[in-house]
Amino acid sequence: MEGALLARDLANNPLGHLIATEYGDFATEQGPSFGLTVATYGLAALIELGCGGLLGVNAGSYEEPRMIVLRYKPEGVPTAHLALVGKGIMYDSGGISLKPWDLMHLAMKMDMAGSAAVLAAMTRLRDLGANAEVSAWLMCTDNMPSGTATKLGDVLRARNGKTVEGENTDAGGRLVMMDALCLAMEESRDAIVDIATLTGAAMAAPVTLVGATIGNNQELVDQVTAAAAATGESAWQLPLENRYLKQLDSDIADISDVGGTTAGTMKSDTEDS
Repeated sequence: MEGALLARDLANNPLGHLIATEYGDFATEQGPSFGLTVATYGLAALIELGCGGLLGVNAGSYEEPRMIVLRYKPEGVPTAHLALVGKGIMYDSGGISLKPWDLMHLAMKMDMAGSAAVLAAMTRLRDLGANAEVSAWLMCTDNMPSGTATKLGDVLRARNGKTVEGENTDAGGRLVMMDALCLAMEESRDAIVDIATLTGAAMAAPVTLVGATIGNNQELVDQVTAAAAATGESAWQLPLENRYLKQLDSDIADISDVGGTTAGTMKSDTEDS
């Protein structure tokens, strides 16, 4: 799926990397053939929805953002409703907090891999005979430095009204996903699975050849890790530790987008909120 997207992009986009608008166009064109309904949300719609995280990360980019919402409904009464969220940072320069030059910089076209995994999974549901309803949110934008980019110390307002102080613009992935998580929480759903390349924090664990897995429902985490093992995708569960939450305090907002230099994957409130 990602290969097909990239091939299409290279034929039409001189930038040489997949951009959010073409990603949205592709999903809109191809989604119905897999039994999916697809809706895309551009700049004006995202402003109306109050998706300040996605908009803040997009502020420095020449390309418009897109939120792509895909929905699958089985025949008959669904047994459950699963929400999927995919990080779609199409290219991550780090923003104003520009990444240092190294091979990671060259790989940042893959920072949309979480959304690609979600999109690919959605296209298989009908063929697998999935009997649950599944909704997916793909949050797509470049993260670039420019005169309009979000700066350190700026405060962004999430979809649910909470404010976030930007202390590192390279933390854009979590900001775009917070809006999708808010939207998923607004719906009646049984579980939410979030897939993302939050690379630096996971590698510091160190997790380089396996996927870091965290969650606030152990039964669901066990299902995810079992599925990973069955498909040859190694996964390692990391803990959520509330004692790290103090590091996310902000003097000017409800929360900071980063906190401390360690335990970057483990700071979360374990309540379903």
